[in-house]
Amino acid sequence: MCGIVGHISSHPGTTDQKAVAHGMQQMSHRGPDGEGLLNLPYVSLGHRRLSILDIVGSPQPWSSTCGRYHMVFNGEIYNYLELREELQRAGYQFRSRGDTEVLLTLYQRYGSECLGKLNGMFAFAIWDSETRSLFIARDRVGKKPLYYAHKNDELVFASELAGLSGFSFLSNEVNLYAISDFFAHGFIGENRSIFKEIHKLPPAHYLIWREGKLNIQRYWQMPLPVHETRTEMDLCEELRHLLDDAVRIRLRSDVPLGAFLSGGLDSSIIVATIRRLGYELSTYSIGFEQGSYDESQQAASISAQLDTRHHLKRVDILVDEAVEHCLKAFGEPFADPSAIPTWYLCKYASTEVTVALSGDGADELFAGYRRYAAMQMLQHYLKLPAWLREGLVGKLVDLLSEPDTYFAASPVKKLKLFYALLRRHDLSPADPLAQTFNYTERQRLLADIIQPPHQFDFISTYDLHGQDRVTQMLMADQHTYLPEDILTKVDRMSMRHGLEVRSPFLDYRVIEFSDKLPLHYKLGNGTQKYPLRKCYADAVPKEVLTRTKHGFSVPLANWFRNSLRDAFQNLVFDMDMNTGLNRTEVMKLWQAHQTGRSDHGFKLWSIFVYSYWWKNRFGNI
Repeated sequence: MCGIVGHISSHPGTTDQKAVAHGMQQMSHRGPDGEGLLNLPYVSLGHRRLSILDIVGSPQPWSSTCGRYHMVFNGEIYNYLELREELQRAGYQFRSRGDTEVLLTLYQRYGSECLGKLNGMFAFAIWDSETRSLFIARDRVGKKPLYYAHKNDELVFASELAGLSGFSFLSNEVNLYAISDFFAHGFIGENRSIFKEIHKLPPAHYLIWREGKLNIQRYWQMPLPVHETRTEMDLCEELRHLLDDAVRIRLRSDVPLGAFLSGGLDSSIIVATIRRLGYELSTYSIGFEQGSYDESQQAASISAQLDTRHHLKRVDILVDEAVEHCLKAFGEPFADPSAIPTWYLCKYASTEVTVALSGDGADELFAGYRRYAAMQMLQHYLKLPAWLREGLVGKLVDLLSEPDTYFAASPVKKLKLFYALLRRHDLSPADPLAQTFNYTERQRLLADIIQPPHQFDFISTYDLHGQDRVTQMLMADQHTYLPEDILTKVDRMSMRHGLEVRSPFLDYRVIEFSDKLPLHYKLGNGTQKYPLRKCYADAVPKEVLTRTKHGFSVPLANWFRNSLRDAFQNLVFDMDMNTGLNRTEVMKLWQAHQTGRSDHGFKLWSIFVYSYWWKNRFGNI
């Protein structure tokens, strides 16, 4: 895995080579094994390398033998061996053994059509010195990041926002739409960044820059459910075949490789598949002191049954250290607290391996989150009269006090989350994503920044009209929550430790198979991830099939009453710093949380993250 940065100008000799070099230095963690810089009349390209394949023989930027094309590439092309054979049959010869040269050669032969042949995770840029044009592409689901800015006929791009920090012509103006997005969802989605002039290239898109103009196109689309006539046995056979091959090609590596093992269904399936394919395997997990957040015993049990060399690290999270390392890694507000245990897990695994396989993506593909089943239940609950469901029961639910435990272990928290879903459904019917602050709450919190706050219409954006509410939620998650939260978290936390994480469930062939399945296959009899439980019943230990889903989280409620209490008050209530948040509203949430009756941990974490980012970027202004 790597970090890339570049600057393209319509005028020769005007690219900012120092800014490109600065961007490389800012992203040195993404590529500790080497660096390369190429300066041509109209372009400067920089690259930091984490060596995985062909460790010595594929330095970047990589240039074609004819001298016309020059490329920087972040990612892995898993099917590069098959593509190399195809190109050799067509008469192409190779100087290296890795996937970098295969990718550039494939582009030389097919142009943008090469994207349909790639199976991998990637963000790459290719400069064509003959046409003076730049081609940039990002993988189908957004595993690898790509930020860009287009201004004054110039284009700059980088793997992280920090990579663009040296370009003085970019302003610090904040994107107000992004602020509303962050407080709604905990991340900044779609093509936005926190800065008005900097954008993200969306997943499954490519960008062409020529003569100062941009052309952005989508090259792949997630399918929607279709009528299915095959038997469950036939579907299971196809799914296992696809996932077997997805795992097989992700085991290609010239450096040590292992796998994450949480004790849950998804990682257990990946580990079981690797073992069934005949590979020895080291697995990695971490444990926590607070029991309701700890899965280490389950992971150790699964490892023993699947016969892996298991490595368990019990960690006592140092909150100050975790905040310092994790929040700065994103370059913009990002409020998924599972980034913290992910950071510790990647730090631990990276001491022994350079590549790790994970179970990421299965929840979004096969309806693994409780909110999918809750949305299904909600459709029946909405048939009750409003005076009963909201006027009476809703008020009683509001009066219940919440414990500090993980929400899956608390019936009260589950009930409150169900009512939060009900209220979001009424306030923002076109936004099926999970929300930290609903529309009314954002109106109060952001009253001094943006009024009214933005409403999000993902149903129209992704053409989900006519789909049932659960399918709308699933597809919106795949388009937005998966790339902008889950994959962003994994990329930034793993890259901080020079670790590459691969996700077999996110092989595009598995995605296409899953997305075409009707909903009743995914939530069979209300069972989450029914296809996985059915198809792998004979492959994983029995207790995995019946265990309640357990997320990767931290005890925020407890932190804000103890270890983060002073830090929050000193930062958020600093009268010299004006973040624009409604202090009265923040104080109400803070005081309600301190009483112990309400758990506003996620809301307070979002406020803390935003304030932390603001102070680091702007100081006390």
